[in-house]
Amino acid sequence: MSIRNRHQAGLTLVELMIAMTLSLVLMLGVIQVFLSVRQTYSTNDSTSRMQESGRFALTFISNSVRLGGYLEPGSALPKPMAVQGPNCAGPDDSPCSSNGSGNASDSIAVAFQVPPDSSDSNKRRDCAGTEITTANVGKVVVNVFRVRDGSLTCSSYFLGETAWLSQNQALVPGIDALQVLYGISTDGNPESVTRYVSADRVSKWADVRAVRVAVLANSQTTVTPRPQQRGYYLLDASALSPDDGLARQIFSTTIGLKNTY
Repeated sequence: MSIRNRHQAGLTLVELMIAMTLSLVLMLGVIQVFLSVRQTYSTNDSTSRMQESGRFALTFISNSVRLGGYLEPGSALPKPMAVQGPNCAGPDDSPCSSNGSGNASDSIAVAFQVPPDSSDSNKRRDCAGTEITTANVGKVVVNVFRVRDGSLTCSSYFLGETAWLSQNQALVPGIDALQVLYGISTDGNPESVTRYVSADRVSKWADVRAVRVAVLANSQTTVTPRPQQRGYYLLDASALSPDDGLARQIFSTTIGLKNTY
């Protein structure tokens, strides 16, 4: 008795369903891995952007503060106060170094003669990058830093003049707040700092020997999972408690004023 070889002509319904189920499981696994990698990348990118904003904001302010009170050797100009107080004579009678009420941002104004930058063909620029012409290189520039519309901004003018050299130039995005405290010397030692106070508690701006700066930087885009709402305390200000899905971090530094003594 002969036995005929039977060749498979197709798949049964059960086999087809099993194959489809396995394919679906594999596809879901691939999609989950893709979404996880995408979320990780997005979170890392947002964190990097936030840290970059915080560091750049402190760098811009610190670079000016370190030069506060500087005059070039041999300059005949009277030595300016490194930090200009709230009643300085600026354009539009704008306050210079002021203390924001509650958790409102502070502002800080720093005065110095801008030195040439060897990395920029010995050009001289204000905090906004505006070049100082040859006719004005002997003047003292006042750089004023504020937070406006979610960015650290800078305005500048020449000390004693009433026109802006630069005005409200955005420097760093993703900055929620700026707070400043001033280290003052009260023991007669020009190199010592006995306490840090806000702008409204500085009685003599010539006594300022150091500046403590804090900024609150955000990620600029929402992150997943959504950060838990919490309070952010910047120096002496009351807490900021935003709840908008952005990651945030406080950055702070203290800079000594070496040109005040």
